Amino acid sequence: MTNKICACCGQPFEPRPQVPDQAYCSSPNCQRARKRQWQRAKLQSDSDYRINQRAAQQAWSQRNQEYWRDYRDARPEYAQRNREQQRARDQSGNTGLAKMDVCDLPSGLYRITRHPAFPLENSDSWIVEITPVCVTCPCKMDVSREDLIDTKTIAP
Repeated sequence: MTNKICACCGQPFEPRPQVPDQAYCSSPNCQRARKRQWQRAKLQSDSDYRINQRAAQQAWSQRNQEYWRDYRDARPEYAQRNREQQRARDQSGNTGLAKMDVCDLPSGLYRITRHPAFPLENSDSWIVEITPVCVTCPCKMDVSREDLIDTKTIAP
């Protein structure tokens, strides 16, 4: 059988006869990369898998609530490094941090729509208009109606 080039490390390898489309060599690092790539694709394409993974992570977190406290206690250098990094971020004046007290909008129901005066340049950000929805009138019932969502601008 002919050699192939590993998609991870770039080294030539001989694929197993049972796996004719094998793209990764048998190195443990390359196999981990293959699994990570498969999981990323599966999380994006399979909503059931995504829901199951989230549920499993939450269940593990509930069973191991002291994990991070124990981890930091066992590794004081890790905790100290995090403190120093946070201090540096705080002193740098980084305005990219989200703060809970920045927005002065009261809690309530709002309609968010893409503002038509601004073209949809890319899918990373939108210019939106936030409109309060009055609680006492029937218009609040149509806030989440799908026929009001501009699906043409959402589609990739």
